[in-house]
Amino acid sequence: MSERQVTHERNPTPTSETRISNPLDLRSLQELIHEKALLYPDKSALRFRDHVITYHKLNNSANQFARLLADYGIRKGTIVGLAVDRSPEMLYCMLAIVKAGATYLPLDPEYPQARIEFMLQDAAAAYLITSEKYSGRFQTAAKEILMEDLLRQAPQYDVSPPDAAITMQDVVYVLYTSGSTGQPKGVQITQLGLVNFLIGMLKEPGLDQHDKVLALTTISFDISGLELYLPLLVGAEVVLTDVQTSRDTRHLMEIVRQQGITVMQATPATWRMMLESAWDDRLPLKALIGGEALSKKLAERLLEKCDSLWNMYGPTETTVWATLKKINIDDEIITVGRPIENMFAYILDNQLRRVPDGTVGEIFIGGVGVGVGYLNRPALNEERFMPDPFSPLPGARMYKTGDLGRIVNGGEIQCLGRMDHQVKIRGYRIELGEVEHALGKQTGIKDVVVLPKDERLIAYVVQENGTLPNFSAWQQALKTSLPEYMVPSNFVLLPRFPLSPNGKVDRNALEAMGQEIEKANRVYTAPRTEQEKLIAKIWEDYLYVEKVGIKDDFFELGGTSIVAMQIMARIEKETGKRLPLASLFTANTVEKLATEMELDDQSISWDLLVPVKPTGTKPPIFIVNGLDMNVLLFNNIARNMEPDQPVYGFQPRGLNGVDEPFETLEDMAAEYIAALLERDFPDGYALAGYSYGGVVAYEMSRQLQAMGKKVKMLAMFDTYAYNKGHFETGVPKYIRKIKRQFPKFLFITQSLIRHPKETLDYQQAFFVRKYNEIAVYIGLQRPPESDRAEDKINEKYEAAYRKYHMQTSDACAIDLFRVDTRLYYLDDPLYLGWKPYALKGINVHDVKGDHKTFLMPPNDKDFAILLQQLVDERMKA
Repeated sequence: MSERQVTHERNPTPTSETRISNPLDLRSLQELIHEKALLYPDKSALRFRDHVITYHKLNNSANQFARLLADYGIRKGTIVGLAVDRSPEMLYCMLAIVKAGATYLPLDPEYPQARIEFMLQDAAAAYLITSEKYSGRFQTAAKEILMEDLLRQAPQYDVSPPDAAITMQDVVYVLYTSGSTGQPKGVQITQLGLVNFLIGMLKEPGLDQHDKVLALTTISFDISGLELYLPLLVGAEVVLTDVQTSRDTRHLMEIVRQQGITVMQATPATWRMMLESAWDDRLPLKALIGGEALSKKLAERLLEKCDSLWNMYGPTETTVWATLKKINIDDEIITVGRPIENMFAYILDNQLRRVPDGTVGEIFIGGVGVGVGYLNRPALNEERFMPDPFSPLPGARMYKTGDLGRIVNGGEIQCLGRMDHQVKIRGYRIELGEVEHALGKQTGIKDVVVLPKDERLIAYVVQENGTLPNFSAWQQALKTSLPEYMVPSNFVLLPRFPLSPNGKVDRNALEAMGQEIEKANRVYTAPRTEQEKLIAKIWEDYLYVEKVGIKDDFFELGGTSIVAMQIMARIEKETGKRLPLASLFTANTVEKLATEMELDDQSISWDLLVPVKPTGTKPPIFIVNGLDMNVLLFNNIARNMEPDQPVYGFQPRGLNGVDEPFETLEDMAAEYIAALLERDFPDGYALAGYSYGGVVAYEMSRQLQAMGKKVKMLAMFDTYAYNKGHFETGVPKYIRKIKRQFPKFLFITQSLIRHPKETLDYQQAFFVRKYNEIAVYIGLQRPPESDRAEDKINEKYEAAYRKYHMQTSDACAIDLFRVDTRLYYLDDPLYLGWKPYALKGINVHDVKGDHKTFLMPPNDKDFAILLQQLVDERMKA
């Protein structure tokens, strides 16, 4: 008799209680949703921004899409990649693929391109449904189907359900998950597993037709299945967020209140951020939490704000959540409870034998939710998906989770972290979870992650509000319960942890940060003077950091160019003191900025040439900004270029509110050149300009060439060159305007389909601006009055641009960075008007984002890498 047979006889029951029903009674996902669509045809099924989709509309659209997909050749066994932005059409496609009997492969377009391409190739996806926005982006053998084509063709199809031979063993989706094995691996989940999970969730935590469920999770994370499908099984409403909203917890709080959300699911990291987002009142909210360990402190805070709190546990390989527990305020130990219906949980040793209650072992999950296995990973399947020796059902399997746990409270499971978080330091084996658990109990620590580095342990800590770090006290407390080799030798204080797209703490990102994370070690030094206290308070308000010390770095606290503008405006309002944004490059701490504010107005530097990152031995790049005049925007570029790459920016004259702005664009270019030549830079310049600044950089290149200087690189950051229309008069001017109206209308229509919210926002702002201009022109209203230096400069510089006559130049070829998301019409979207002027040619480089976002996270990193490559190439020539 084998060891597993012996184990089975010794342990005929699972180690945690399980509710068992007949899984053969379960019906498919599409049948259950169709049933509710017939029962609640006019009830809201899905809400997205201002769009409300009824059950009738949702079900009929999914049926039409499914029939259309069948005509494309999608049928049972086909794997279909889905890479679209969050929208009602995303859900139509997910349901349609399932209704067609096929398998969907969810792909978040925000994920790295290489990762998406790997998943498409590894899964051998036959089709990829995407939108025009992402068309041609991914190198794949999959046949591309555009969402815009589906939307146009689907209304021609019948709304009745397609006749596909669906079985409960069909694979609904393949979802890729990372792990210790390196490459992502595709988990195959069946209809039976998914429906059993959903039916289990309907019983506990429970849901009915009056509920509203917030769907904020990327479809590349398995828990999104609960948010999107569970409400549709009872006649409830899905409130779907877009990707920007899902990352903004303040906006999420607004939606929870305004939409009357009753159920929300998120990771502990997201819930923590929600609690920091002006959440002062108690809400009628059922909070579901999982994905990472739930601390008692976080549980207590959530129980004060919510109706109920449910802690969930389950790997992707066992269909979302496999166990759950309703948390109570008096729970001494936070557990993940007991298995859901038709699921089993076992705590076993390395011989697959049950360990006594209270003893630590590995968690194994069995039951109908165990997936088919990893796609194309036979060796890994044999290791992780194994026969279940405890189940009476023939062929039953269980999944080896790699998580440590134990049975407490008479049958509940307490999770104790990953087995692969075990490390060896100086010969000692250490469970990082044990150290984290001990540290998490210390006063002042809100959250902690412990990682090994150079034969020592480093604790990354997020503090409680209003507490001071006490490293020595923490270490002494640990020494009373842990051996000395398990006590971290260093503590790194962070305002928040980096998160993965799934909302979990990204341990790999913490490790990869290396020296950067060490710099973020914030030893708090309290403000001393009234000036320092004021600045620290302003930084706290705008950076959402609990306590800002006088040594804290603005950029390491998450400071951006937009936040810098808000902070400087607030400082000027509070003190009457105007400081250049560029001062934050050198006065980047509260202490330094307070010292800067003590200077008299004549001593404050308003130099035209600003050292964004002056260190490094490579040839520097000089960047001219656009009309927003925010030179800190170039910090995003500088921080993502190589450490040895100097970066300088130009800021306009007049920002101090005293000096007069330049009258002509030629004067501006000449003054910038004078500021450049005052410094000892070698000949052979790399120039660049953003938006309006590109035209200035172009004029600088012409003037430098006329002076006998060499320009080796001239880069345009989404700059449009055409301005001949400013000099047209009479009939030709009106003929040109009339001719462009129809293509402009077509462009706006297509843009509304691709980017509805962004396009509407832009068009609304455009029409308001035009209305005000006309109203001023015909005397209906007075010109707006402003004391802001920036408004005065803008007015002068726009006038200078209208007077500027573009001339051809052979100073050097132009490197044109062109955004891939355009929200406004251009006569020349290919070369942005530069072709007639660039006599040495144009090199076009497409970059991610729109005109405002391509220099901002997350696009700034890819942009800077490309720019660095080009600077290196051009400056060697």
